[in-house]
Amino acid sequence: MKHLARPLLALSLLFAASAAAPALPAPKPAARPFRAAQDSPQKTDATPAATPATTPATTQAAAPAQTPARAEGKAVVIIYRPGKMVGKALEPSVFCDGVEVARMDNGRYFVLLLEPGEHRIHMTQDNKRVDLKLGAGEVAFVRIKIVMGMMKGRGEPSLADEEDAAKDLKKMEPLGADKYKDTKLAVADRAEAEAILAKYVK
Repeated sequence: MKHLARPLLALSLLFAASAAAPALPAPKPAARPFRAAQDSPQKTDATPAATPATTPATTQAAAPAQTPARAEGKAVVIIYRPGKMVGKALEPSVFCDGVEVARMDNGRYFVLLLEPGEHRIHMTQDNKRVDLKLGAGEVAFVRIKIVMGMMKGRGEPSLADEEDAAKDLKKMEPLGADKYKDTKLAVADRAEAEAILAKYVK
């Protein structure tokens, strides 16, 4: 019995010692590696601001007046009478090389198409005249002025420069169709007369 008591006593002491020992803490789970949070990119509106559509302005240029075919190769004489109150009712006859071409109305103009060379523009009295020498495509401007005499007024032609003529002609209309006496030399068609004037008067 004594031999059995010693081992039992030692075993009891062993159990008592293990029971009295403090319990070891349970192992903590391994910490996950720290990863810094990444800032999420800001959401931006990539669509550019709409710009108003611009349509290039379109201008319809007026078609240039066509010079009449009959004017090709001709010398051009533009005869005009500025509008004036003095002698307004008078309509003196205008001649070219002895041929009556028109009765000159107040504030109007007309166009002559002549063969290149020498020509004379005159009134009923041949001494009231303008002598010209023109080549093909060349132009001359003849101004008719009313000069009052003792009994009545009369027309008097004079050569005008382009600048002075243009100032008056831009405000004028062609001579009325009933005023023409010869349409072989004079351009009686209104549209043709305006087209020829537009070519030489800017």
